[in-house]
Amino acid sequence: MLPPVFAALKASPAVTALIGSSPLRAYRHGAAPQAVARPYVTWSAPGGSPENAFDGACADVFRVQVDCWSDTDAGVEALAVAVRAALEPSAHLVAYVADERDFETQRFRISFQFDWILKR
Repeated sequence: MLPPVFAALKASPAVTALIGSSPLRAYRHGAAPQAVARPYVTWSAPGGSPENAFDGACADVFRVQVDCWSDTDAGVEALAVAVRAALEPSAHLVAYVADERDFETQRFRISFQFDWILKR
């Protein structure tokens, strides 16, 4: 079971206006195809833990890193605002990870980490 990142992004008109919906330019494993159109989103789940309770109230907690990418500073900011608004109703924003420009590609990146708590 994985957190429903794709579903939350695809359900947001603000996000799909920026990264399309068919196909949605959101890629798992923290990597996108080489010639992908911009802007786009990558995400990965670098950590997590099960929450077990004797009363049966069990859940899985996933730490999910979401990276927004664009060729322009204004573009990455707009995408980051839309992505945060799309994910926060379902996940807890716990960290701002990056606000930088990639040296090789010259693409701008803003990264967040969210905790998703999924009941089992």
